[in-house]
Formats: sequence, structure tokens, C-alpha cells
Amino acid sequence: MIILDALEKAKRLHAQRSADGRSSTGPSAPTRRRQLEVASAAPIAQLKFPLVQADREVCEKSRVLISKQVGSSLIRAADCYRILRTRLRSHLDVDGVASVGVISAGPDEGKSLTAINLALSFANEKRRNVFLIDLDLRNPSVCSYFGVVPTVELGNCLAKTARPEEAFFTVGVDNLVVAGGLSSYENSSELLGGAGLNDLMEYIERADPNALVLVDLPPLLQSADAMVVAPHLTTMLLVVGDGVTRREHLARTGEMLHGMRVAGVVLNRSREAIESYYG
Repeated sequence: MIILDALEKAKRLHAQRSADGRSSTGPSAPTRRRQLEVASAAPIAQLKFPLVQADREVCEKSRVLISKQVGSSLIRAADCYRILRTRLRSHLDVDGVASVGVISAGPDEGKSLTAINLALSFANEKRRNVFLIDLDLRNPSVCSYFGVVPTVELGNCLAKTARPEEAFFTVGVDNLVVAGGLSSYENSSELLGGAGLNDLMEYIERADPNALVLVDLPPLLQSADAMVVAPHLTTMLLVVGDGVTRREHLARTGEMLHGMRVAGVVLNRSREAIESYYG
């Protein structure tokens, strides 16, 4: 019942935000596109956060594409993330901060690695700053993928025992800022539903009004956490693991996401070989 209640609340908030957007007297679509083009051409806001250097060896083992000179085995993966980045961009043409929640039906489907590599791909474009946030509070993994130990864990900020800006750090990649932790929180739904998350999102908007926020969310069918966060986000991206996601779980996930903004579905670990265009 907790998940269903969170789902209904999230849908009501999304519907309200959509109605507010339709009733506003904003600029026309062509004018808005021109404004966005001007904004994207403007200098990127200079952000200063502590450096917690990513462990390159850990990243390589985890298939985190932190290096621009990836090995031959990861070239196709890097190309796929560039394609995904391009496809996703059309869903992010919004005024102000754009935010994407990366979700899956269940565990071990690749959502965290997808969120990380997509964030790296956007950061490498150097069009805007990217904030990568790990909100899978029961099973955080973003920091582990980078091989880093944050000075202040994100959970402390959500619990309001630390300021929002204290959770963010860089990993040695230009235009990429990370917030996460290594601790697991049993009261994750309460933390995410509190004022701490509002403070965090408001801080990002103040720090960089043109930022892109990528959020690693918990599996949709395991807790109400993802639906608690959903109203704060522009759109959702569903990751499906080939050979992992069960059909009935995917169907149930589709039902829960009905009426929500969903940018698309990513098929991860596909067993279908894709021939290189360049041979």
C-alpha cells in the first residue's frame, strides 16, 4: 500500500505540474528553442567543489567510461552512450534545471552504471554542468563504481545534519559533480520524503540554473522511494536488463509509470551483436 500511495501522489503532482505548464503564457516553441540555443552557448557556470579523485583502476574494472581513451572492448559502449545522450536531449529542452531519474524494475539490471556513464557522456560535451546524485539509499553504488569515499555522505544532507553543498564533490572530470554515499538507510523513504531533498534540488538550481541532474533511483518494484522522488524530476529513463528483467515485472513497471513522464527504455546487456558501421 505504501508504494501505491506514493504512486498516486506522484501522478497527482505530475499532473498538476503539467497543467501549470499548459496554463502559463510562456514563449512559443520556436522562441523557446532559440532561448535554449542561446543558453547552451553561454559560458558554463564555474562550480568549485572538493576533489575526490576517482580510482581509474576501479573505474576500468567497473566499465565506468571515465577515460576518453577507452579500450577497444568499450568503444562500442561509449558510442551507445553518445547515441543515448543525443536521443535523450530532446526530452531535456526545458527552462531551468533538467533532471532525469534512471530506474529499473528490479536489482542488477544496470541502472547505476547507465546513470554514471550517461552523466560522463553529457559532461564530456561541455555544454552544461552535470550533477550525478545517488538516491538509491538502501543500496548506494555510485561512489563504489568510482572508487571514492565522500567526505560528507548525501544521507546526512537529506537528514539535514549537513548543508546540501557539503555533499557534492568532483571526481576529476570537468563539468561533472557527484553526490552519494556508502551507507545504507532503512528509513530511506522518510529521508527522501523530507525537506532535505527539496533543499538539495533548490541548491542545485541556485548554483547553476542550467544544470543537468541525473539521479540513480532505487528499483521501482522494491520500495516506494523512486515514486517519492519522481515529482522532483523532469523525466524518467527505464533500464531493462536483457535476460534479467522478467516480463511480468516489466509489465507491472509500465503500469506504475503510466501517466508519468518517461523519456524511453534502455535495453542493457543486449545479447544481439551489433556490427560496427566502420567494420
